[in-house]
Amino acid sequence: MNTTRFTMALCVMLCLGQSVKAQFDNNYDVEEWTLDLDEEEPPKPQHKEYKNELYLQYSPSRYKIDEGDCIKFDEILLGYNRAIQVIEDKPYFVEVGANMKFSWETSVMDIRAITFRIPVNVMYKIYPWKEKDIAIAPYAGASLRAIAMAREHTGPKSTNLLGDDGWDSFQVAWQVGLRFYWNHYFLGVSYTRDFRDKSNYPGTRECGIHLGYSF
Repeated sequence: MNTTRFTMALCVMLCLGQSVKAQFDNNYDVEEWTLDLDEEEPPKPQHKEYKNELYLQYSPSRYKIDEGDCIKFDEILLGYNRAIQVIEDKPYFVEVGANMKFSWETSVMDIRAITFRIPVNVMYKIYPWKEKDIAIAPYAGASLRAIAMAREHTGPKSTNLLGDDGWDSFQVAWQVGLRFYWNHYFLGVSYTRDFRDKSNYPGTRECGIHLGYSF
């Protein structure tokens, strides 16, 4: 009799154990009980970001020679930028560059000038489509400008406009702009203006349109 009861009790315990196991298997995932010790890698940028840029710019500008007069100049600029991505998985950049600008004016004073400039910008790229390398990039920054050569031509002779009685050479300006990137190529517009400084002339106001290549 005791053997029969023991056998029945053992069967009941086995049935209950199978039921609990089946319920556990249906409601829980073994992976939930495992510890993932591997650190997750940060998401990588979805688009190819190029570090170097070459560009050509046309800039109609106004040079303020004194308190009352502004002279219009035509200008061609050749420049280089180096972009530094400051956040690995975000398209934030600090951009440092250098450019050389040739300016001329013939309607009033017949002036030719060469200017060197070092711009520093902060830039953010907006990608409307994840699957395409097309971006809109607003930027802003400041630049240091030095007029290397400025001469006024009067007949066969020319006069140096730099010196003690001429233009002060070094000035600081601010700039804002917007670029449209399409793979390696970009098109942009910009506006630059010298910080107000009554002791340094000429002060410039420059509107520019530029076309460039990234690599």
